[in-house]
Amino acid sequence: MERIDFVVLWVDSNDPEWIASYNTYRPEKPLQDNARFRNWGIFQYWFRAVERYAPWVNKVYLVTNGKFPDWINPDCEKLVLVRHDEYIPQKYLPTFNSKTIELNLGRIKGLSEHFVYFNDDMFINAPIKPEYYFRDGLPCDYNFESLYHSPCYSRENMFGEDVSLFCNVAAINKHFNRRQVVRQDWKRWYGRHLWGKPLFMSLLMLRRTAFEHFVLYHHEQPMLKSVFNEAWEKEEFLLDYSCTRFRIETCLNQYFMRYWQFATNRFYPVKKRGLAYFTYNKEIVADLIKNLLNEGFESICINDNPRVSDDEFEYAATMIREAFEKKFPNKSVFER
Repeated sequence: MERIDFVVLWVDSNDPEWIASYNTYRPEKPLQDNARFRNWGIFQYWFRAVERYAPWVNKVYLVTNGKFPDWINPDCEKLVLVRHDEYIPQKYLPTFNSKTIELNLGRIKGLSEHFVYFNDDMFINAPIKPEYYFRDGLPCDYNFESLYHSPCYSRENMFGEDVSLFCNVAAINKHFNRRQVVRQDWKRWYGRHLWGKPLFMSLLMLRRTAFEHFVLYHHEQPMLKSVFNEAWEKEEFLLDYSCTRFRIETCLNQYFMRYWQFATNRFYPVKKRGLAYFTYNKEIVADLIKNLLNEGFESICINDNPRVSDDEFEYAATMIREAFEKKFPNKSVFER
């Protein structure tokens, strides 16, 4: 079995130095909202979950702007601390744009070819094996295509990731012909893992030469480091354009690398199962905690919501911290 690393991003939104830097560079109307930076105070439980449920992981790369949690154990053999300036080209720094941080992950020194990328709101919630992420040396993924993707808009979150997803597809179509990709290995595109609506969508696209849209799953993503290197070599212009200090709408995001894996048939087709996703509002806290305290889902994402007030956020954060402490009361080797 190949070595598999985990990569996770984190920012201390309460750090005075980070706040001062943010305010120094902030444009007049930044696209970020407070939900992108609010701190739940539950990050240590991410590491406790990794230790309990994925003890086979080779290394965990913790990526930050240079400020690390006070409780982190820098002497842990499985932990690698990475600052932005250690792998992101200087011309992009300092950056407050997660897309810039994510699109350059392939540059991290020492990172294994096979790695799983996490946001700090994505938690392993049950025992998993390496085969959950990689089989036959390939990332396990669900190439569920869709012809009908309606973009969404809200004043608080603008267009979310929708514009970037369209940019991803446009860039992929510049380099790849869907019909040719499918002919290389049709079972990946019309296999049993796509039974039902996904297969029907694929059949509708049978004669198409262009990709349309891949259904998004906001959970940890298995990746190949070589895909990042190849994509930068083939599409340096648009990737460079997308690496900005603050978010812009018309750009690529990290899912471009996922699409590149699809378009080069470097994925092991599986149906997505065992995933739970919660976008916070006050009504879902009880259900979230119920799922958190059992092992019915292998992965749980707890995503903040820009429409939620700070008071409601603190209520949710307190309840969820108590649930995590109940589930993971003991420190991990990643903590002091």
